[in-house]
Amino acid sequence: MAVRRKRKQGINPVILYAVLAVCVVLGIISIIKMTKKEPSDGGKQPTGVTHQATKMPDKPTGTETTPGPTEEITPTPTEVADMSYDITLCFCGDINFEDGGIPMTKLESVGGDLTKCISPELLAKMRAADITVINNEFTYTTRGTATAGKAWTFRANPSRVSLLHEMGIDIAILANNHAYDYGEVSLTDTMETLKNAGIDYVGAGYNLAEAKTPVYKTVQGKTIAFVAASRAEKNIMTPMATDTKPGILRCYRIGDDPKIKTDEEAVFVEAIREAKQHADFVIAIVHWGADYQEKIEQVQIDSAKVYLDAGADAIIGGHSHKPDPIDFYKGKPIVYGYSNFWFNDKDLGSMLIELKIHGDDATGEQHIDLYYTPARQKNVTTTILLGADREKEVANMLKISGNKIKIAEDGLVTPAE
Repeated sequence: MAVRRKRKQGINPVILYAVLAVCVVLGIISIIKMTKKEPSDGGKQPTGVTHQATKMPDKPTGTETTPGPTEEITPTPTEVADMSYDITLCFCGDINFEDGGIPMTKLESVGGDLTKCISPELLAKMRAADITVINNEFTYTTRGTATAGKAWTFRANPSRVSLLHEMGIDIAILANNHAYDYGEVSLTDTMETLKNAGIDYVGAGYNLAEAKTPVYKTVQGKTIAFVAASRAEKNIMTPMATDTKPGILRCYRIGDDPKIKTDEEAVFVEAIREAKQHADFVIAIVHWGADYQEKIEQVQIDSAKVYLDAGADAIIGGHSHKPDPIDFYKGKPIVYGYSNFWFNDKDLGSMLIELKIHGDDATGEQHIDLYYTPARQKNVTTTILLGADREKEVANMLKISGNKIKIAEDGLVTPAE
């Protein structure tokens, strides 16, 4: 009997196509996964650095997405708070608003337009500074009697204080030889006038405690202290404040004059040290020297070092009615005399001084730059100097400073060495 062979069956085409389709799909998925992986070397983190995924920024409502399981979230840099600061302090010399005096007569003659008495460029700097300080070389009062035996005495109607606002003044210096021109009442009236006008005063008070108290100003999170004292008079007529009597803060040494019975300079040094305990920066302002003299006295040089060693970061001086030398001690600036600013009708050099404080709390960096803007008081008008006039005034400053400083085109003053 013949054996019947089993017939060989062919592969069903439908099954074949299905298998091929599955293979294609799996291949595509594998390729996609491979393309999503980072290169083997490009995604390495430096040794010792741990990679941490950070939360992605929120998206607007309706557009939020969730990263897929194979996606890595790129970390965003941590924002560092800006801890830097740039502060500008501006200092101007002697002013005088005396009733019937030369500056006020000039102001009235130009219809009260201050820009015709002081350069708009100077006023702009004064108004733009964070703190502007001026020497108030007169009293605000309608009362009192002129100090007997004093050659020059000045008083202005208290309403004139509005000019300080127009000039951009924040602090008025009263530690000078004219704050008491019409007696005790003239000093107390002056303090009340400034207080009511919202302008701080320094270097005088109803008693010694107030007279030696610094003025503190906080700018950009930094506290700046201002202290002021006077040793200007050769014939001392302006009283030192006492525990019970109004007066100014003086800084004479024993031996300077037979009238000096206590070491007043020690009181000023104490005020500087006290200020340093509560402030980031201390500016010491001193009324000293001789009228209309460019040569400074040895006591000024010696005292400036004492004040800076006590904690002052800069010395600003005045009284001579002329520009005096600029110097540095241990990198700290000393302006021995900033001259008149708008005081009388004499033709003489003037200036505007700026201290620019720069720093960064993140790095600990901090320094003070001194900027000098030459000016001139002439025809009862104080003008900024430009061109050849500026060069001439700069040359004079370099000369009287013993060529120990350099003055850049932008006014930056630095030690010559």
